[in-house]
Amino acid sequence: MDHDEELDWKTVRQVLRYFTRNPQAADTIEGVARWRLLDEQIERNIAQVAQAIEWLVSRGFLVREFTSPSTSIFRLNRQQCRAASRFLGLAVPGKRDEEDVAKSKSCRRWN
Repeated sequence: MDHDEELDWKTVRQVLRYFTRNPQAADTIEGVARWRLLDEQIERNIAQVAQAIEWLVSRGFLVREFTSPSTSIFRLNRQQCRAASRFLGLAVPGKRDEEDVAKSKSCRRWN
């Protein structure tokens, strides 16, 4: 490929990162795409979800329960259910997701 501007540089970096982290790796294009890059994406998603959960816990929307010294589970803080529903309505200014509207009605079951 001679046209660098046509490359997806994010993917180029992901592939190179995979091979530098796993210097003994050898795989087909399909293998790299299916398994290896998926692992990289999962790692990034875990980091993003961890940040989001920590933020939600710090704001009181979620509650952390320790199941062991190294494992936590998270659940909706029932006392903040209505506030969470309001937040979802404001999370994207000017747009309210129909799914969020339907789910916010489920808070009523706890009251």
